[in-house]
Amino acid sequence: MAEQVISIRNLTKAFGSNQVLRGIDFDANKGEVVCIIGSSGSGKSTLLRCINLLENPDGGQILYHGRDILTDESVSMPKYHAKVGMVFQQFNLFGNMNVLENCVAGQMKVLGRSHAESEKNALKYLEKVGMAEYRNAKPRQLSGGQKQRVVIARTLAMDPEVILFDEPTSALDPEMVGEVLSVMQNLAQEGMTMLVVTHEMGFARAVATQVVFMDQGVIAEQGAPDEVLGNPKHERLKSFLRSML
Repeated sequence: MAEQVISIRNLTKAFGSNQVLRGIDFDANKGEVVCIIGSSGSGKSTLLRCINLLENPDGGQILYHGRDILTDESVSMPKYHAKVGMVFQQFNLFGNMNVLENCVAGQMKVLGRSHAESEKNALKYLEKVGMAEYRNAKPRQLSGGQKQRVVIARTLAMDPEVILFDEPTSALDPEMVGEVLSVMQNLAQEGMTMLVVTHEMGFARAVATQVVFMDQGVIAEQGAPDEVLGNPKHERLKSFLRSML
């Protein structure tokens, strides 16, 4: 039986009178890539931000290995944030630190690793994403694609079990999108559990194990990529896919 890592149950979130999430339910099993698609304003990014507790949901449950992180006081929030990493549209690198320092700081502060161990681990993941040779560069010296690869290395260095990607290629020039998607594809092949908000339908079709289509705060359709992208049922999804193509 598949091991459920993250389970969302009846999740709701409003900003004032704007109901952004209206009872969201889905599971992300170990090793799955869940691609979340939908128009701007459909609630996709808010969903990820709730899972990472950057936003506090109004109701429902966020279960991590069956424990509700919203109510179970035995769940350590720093450990949860380390285990559920997040990669944003904007890179959020520390401008005053070089690439290596950006990948070392969190390990020392949150995981309590020594500087030497953190550095060794950081270099391993910078190598993995093809950025080790830029270890001494400052973020301002990097392209968008390079910055995003550093962010992925920094996230991996925290030994996450799940990575949330919030439109990781939307701030990139088109020619840089491929280098980031390639790194993500490799992670998927290695069995990393990932929740990916994306407009890259080719990536979703090739890599996702499950596609979730959100519309106006609800999940309107979900299933295997061939079903959702190849044989959409809802008119809103058909319209969305036409606009993407």
